[in-house]
Amino acid sequence: MNNVAQEKMTEIVEKLISKIENNETGLWSKSWISGGGLPSNYSSKTTYSGFNILSLMFMIEEENWSSNQFLTFNQIRKIKGAKLKKGSLSTPVFFFKMLEKKEIIDGVQEKKTIPLLKFFYVYNLDQVEGIEIGKENDENLELDTFVTNCNVEIKTRTEAFYSPSEDYIGMPKLELFKSTEAYASTILHELAHSTGHDTKLGRDMTGSMKTEAYAYEECIAELSSMFLCNHLNIQGEEKQAESYIKSWLIDNLRAKPKLLWKIASESQKIFNFLLESQIRQEVA
Repeated sequence: MNNVAQEKMTEIVEKLISKIENNETGLWSKSWISGGGLPSNYSSKTTYSGFNILSLMFMIEEENWSSNQFLTFNQIRKIKGAKLKKGSLSTPVFFFKMLEKKEIIDGVQEKKTIPLLKFFYVYNLDQVEGIEIGKENDENLELDTFVTNCNVEIKTRTEAFYSPSEDYIGMPKLELFKSTEAYASTILHELAHSTGHDTKLGRDMTGSMKTEAYAYEECIAELSSMFLCNHLNIQGEEKQAESYIKSWLIDNLRAKPKLLWKIASESQKIFNFLLESQIRQEVA
């Protein structure tokens, strides 16, 4: 693994751990559930994914940037009249490049593919002069429509949960929540859990309360809910995190910084699956 890339990623993870530790309510920062859309590239219109969503949202908050759009230095140069502001510092975006190696095993040459962590630099639009920042697409998909298109049975219950054995979501009535944002965050959290069913993404859903499997599933469900709130332009609210889940996350991230990449990647899979369900319903 590229040592420079690994060092940069570890540095960001350490900052994120500190952020999680100082968050008195949920796992992730409330300001990241701003409903302003996910970080994206201004020129290509591509939305960043996985770990990069977390790291870029963290930087947006740290630097108090008003935009969630980014550009590489070469992209800035290609825009007429655009210029990087003096003293602007870059932000890394990470990706894996597959490296092919040849090895001799039992006298036979075999090819082995190894993922190599790489990165490139981007700048926030607030760091660039000469670009007129237009308003982003305001066409929001209604929460009710989104939930319906996910094709998961929802039953009225006294508390929120997902039943893997019966494949349904239990939800209290909307009026029992302190706000519509709290309702939205909760139902999106439970929808994330529902993708773990054997007929969908097939995650381990057997973990009972206070087990490692349960804590891991809660972390990815809450992060998925955050991704979805931003995608749907909903200013969501954090779910109160159990102290043992936060402790488990912090302790494990310190021991294995790459775990955050895994959690973010799993959350991205959930996000993609639920977005694809919207297309499947449109085609049906």
